[in-house]
Amino acid sequence: TRPWIPRLADALAGNSHCRELNLTACNLDDACCEKLAAALAGNHHLASLVLEGNRCGNEGATHIASALRTNRGLMMLNLLNQKGSRFGDSTLAAFTGAFDSNITLLKIIWRLESRQSFRLNKLLVRNNEIDRRLASGRDYSDLLPEGVAPLAPALVTRRSTASSFISPRAHLLQRTSSADGADKAAPPPPSSGAAIASAGVSVRERVAARQEAPSPPPRAPPPPPPAPPPPPPPEGYTGVFPSSSSARP
Repeated sequence: TRPWIPRLADALAGNSHCRELNLTACNLDDACCEKLAAALAGNHHLASLVLEGNRCGNEGATHIASALRTNRGLMMLNLLNQKGSRFGDSTLAAFTGAFDSNITLLKIIWRLESRQSFRLNKLLVRNNEIDRRLASGRDYSDLLPEGVAPLAPALVTRRSTASSFISPRAHLLQRTSSADGADKAAPPPPSSGAAIASAGVSVRERVAARQEAPSPPPRAPPPPPPAPPPPPPPEGYTGVFPSSSSARP
């Protein structure tokens, strides 16, 4: 494991200020993920965890999934582009099990090779619906898994301040591989990690800005086609006409 990971994990376990942790391309392996997962299990303040471009395999992802069973703060997890690893059915089973008690994770960015990915999609849609109801002050008790208590008011307030890290309508971004090897994107994937609204700009504001923008000038008509070439001269024509004197008998 990386020598600084245990110290980072210890600090993260008791930290209540860090909202976003980006560990992209830090050469983290499964043992590192296990240390981070232990800290994540009791940290309810971290909203975004980016582990893109490391060496996390199915074992490391399973550790993170186990931490999500008790975590009530993380809203976005990025496990994209793990070197030499492919997440399959075993990782899917670990994450679907985590959603038996997790109602806060809204978005996973990764590549999952499984035909059963729709099971995870449904659970993420459920969590996103819970988040929408929380934002509008509506009851969401009918969406809670059996035996799971509602979020405490302090957690609800903390989630509302994490909008700068997580889009208001986050969805699962993953790719699944079919038996013939063709990649299929899971709907509805955000483009390049972007969601419907980002950077604090709502959809309504974007539509209004587009309507107020000046329309582009009309395009000029295309130029007329070139004139066709003249027909060829008749056979035997030399271009010299006989004079009037030579034409007399």
